[in-house]
Amino acid sequence: MAGKGEGGGHPRMAAGYPAGSTAHSEEQKGWKESAQELASRAGETAGQMKEKAQEFASGMQGQAQEAWRGARESVQEGFSRAADRAGDFWEDATEIVRRYPIASLAIAFGLGCLTASALALVPRTSDMTERMSRSSS
Repeated sequence: MAGKGEGGGHPRMAAGYPAGSTAHSEEQKGWKESAQELASRAGETAGQMKEKAQEFASGMQGQAQEAWRGARESVQEGFSRAADRAGDFWEDATEIVRRYPIASLAIAFGLGCLTASALALVPRTSDMTERMSRSSS
């Protein structure tokens, strides 16, 4: 085997070509480095996407909080205006009753009579049930 070259069994190995295992291991190192680089880039991209998602979520949260705050303030303002109007009405009604006590009593009596008449005309449930059973037979 000594006559076939210095490198060992194959003539191409002796001619200065790189050994198969060395080329294969260098190729594996290159693939491994490429895979690590791709994984690193993918990790960076995922990190950037996560940051963008967090920024978007915090922006949406801020907008929702602002909308809630505005709605709450609008409702509070509406209740405040309604309370002011009710207070004004109560003060006006009190002033009218103090100014015209007899007319106020007559109006209250008349409203009471109208309410009693309206409630007397509303049929009771037992009366209605009896009428319905009579009409169906």
